[in-house]
Amino acid sequence: MTVRPNDTMDSVFRKSFWVETTRTAEVLLLRGLESTPGFGVRPTRLARIMLAAAYFSCAGAAWAQQLTLEIRDYATLPITGSAERFKTNVASLLARINYLRDEPGGGKRFFVNDLNGPLYILDKETRKVTTYLDFNGREGNGGLFHKLRLENGQANGFINFLFDPDSVHSVKFYTIHLEDPSLAGSNMPDNTNFPGLKLDGYTTTPAIVTPPSHRSEGVLIEWTDTDTSNSTFEGTAREVLRLGLNTYSHPLGEMTFNPAARPGDADWRVMYVACGDSAAGEQRDPVMRLSPQRLDLLIGKIWRIIPDPNEHANSSTPSENGRYRIPNDNPFVNMEGARKEIWAYGLRNPNRLTWYVDPVDRSKVTLMANVVGLNTWEMVDIIHKGANYGYSLREGNELLKSDNSTGPLPADDHIPVQISGTATNGSVLPTYPVIQYGHVKEGGDAISSGYVYQGKTLPALRGKYIFGDITTGNLWYADFRDMLAADDGDPKTMAAIHSVKILWDRPDGSKELYSSMAPITAAAYHSRGGQAETLPGRARISGGRSDIHLLIDDAGELYVMSKSDGVIRVVVAATPN
Repeated sequence: MTVRPNDTMDSVFRKSFWVETTRTAEVLLLRGLESTPGFGVRPTRLARIMLAAAYFSCAGAAWAQQLTLEIRDYATLPITGSAERFKTNVASLLARINYLRDEPGGGKRFFVNDLNGPLYILDKETRKVTTYLDFNGREGNGGLFHKLRLENGQANGFINFLFDPDSVHSVKFYTIHLEDPSLAGSNMPDNTNFPGLKLDGYTTTPAIVTPPSHRSEGVLIEWTDTDTSNSTFEGTAREVLRLGLNTYSHPLGEMTFNPAARPGDADWRVMYVACGDSAAGEQRDPVMRLSPQRLDLLIGKIWRIIPDPNEHANSSTPSENGRYRIPNDNPFVNMEGARKEIWAYGLRNPNRLTWYVDPVDRSKVTLMANVVGLNTWEMVDIIHKGANYGYSLREGNELLKSDNSTGPLPADDHIPVQISGTATNGSVLPTYPVIQYGHVKEGGDAISSGYVYQGKTLPALRGKYIFGDITTGNLWYADFRDMLAADDGDPKTMAAIHSVKILWDRPDGSKELYSSMAPITAAAYHSRGGQAETLPGRARISGGRSDIHLLIDDAGELYVMSKSDGVIRVVVAATPN
């Protein structure tokens, strides 16, 4: 079901949108109807009471739409944070685990990274954890990179890793980590404690410039392991690129391959990379603020590149540094002054990219981005070639003002196609989210990952997009068909979202039902020695941070990973209420 907020009040109340989307109802109650396009008057106290009454009178319908996910502890990762330093957003998290991926070829191992440095092998049968690589070469640590940036920012450190889809005989994978160029030492990897890494011929690349200045660098590296039978890396590495970033926030972070592409397809081994705006879009400097819109910059964008320079040589051009290639069918390759790598733009922090592949026709694929907002909205976007998602001129389906508050969209919603800080080339209508929720208690601070479930063990989830909020630990779902219908060019159209309950199979054998992941992660955090009163870290809405992400394995089965307690949990059942 898709709903347009400018329907009549009667029809809106009849539809379950206001009920099923509890954080939207809360936003309306707290911020007033004038902040939702389609309502032109400020509500009186009576109007707010009527809205609340309608909300609660439909509670039964909302309950009928809810799901309960049953979860079970799967693995507990080593503590790399601090149980005592519970007020900081980095050190306080017991293990900053960020991604889980199957080893290529359907093996018996997962790989898991921790932003604090380690890349682990997790045995699926024994749940034993082995360190495969460690990126933390800072003071007193024996890892690879002496300039690894860890101190602050939720995505600082060893951010991501991704296996090449062509990993068959030798395992090839890619990593992204953040460096601080002001730190002492070389930016070359140090293989003292990882002698299997051969550095013959390894060279770094000049950082791609992001004006006006940069404080950190996002580094993309290709690794080739020539012996996959053991638990240590043995092979070579090659730096693909490094990007200068204005701050330590919203860095280069996400990367993915089209899972439907096969050898010979135009998208085979073509990488989609999501880069945050490095917090440029919220600055008061009007030139820096335009960075997510500027097509001459790579921040605040999704790129499409070919990391292996030997692939697609006849349908692409070499990059400036010669380490990767750029497909000729990218949308801005012929626009003077624009970066040819750009696939989509106008994004604040697209921290997760996920795909839906039509099971009947694999040529029909949908790329989605979960985008962390500024002060008002968290968003899910369906990504289209060449589309502008509005930031830093829009947040969610509202106008973003220069003071970072939001308001109604202007009558003429076109925005300039910004080539540089001063040059433009026509105008464009922004592309708007298909899901959004507000910064309220029943919503959260920062959207987590999300997936359209395509596994086999949870039939109740098929066709549903499951996602969550990082800090509050709230979970929701939307029907994927509603998301596609909401991708209609109308900023007022959103897919309905429904709350998800969590039934936790506790380690002691008991089961308890919760409305979010927060009490579950808090219990595990305290059982591992965490000293915060509730949860560690800071957040505007939640206070502390549950810090969750959803993940799927190669079979499409669902997991929930949390940094606050360093635990991975598997979803073992899904039941409609």
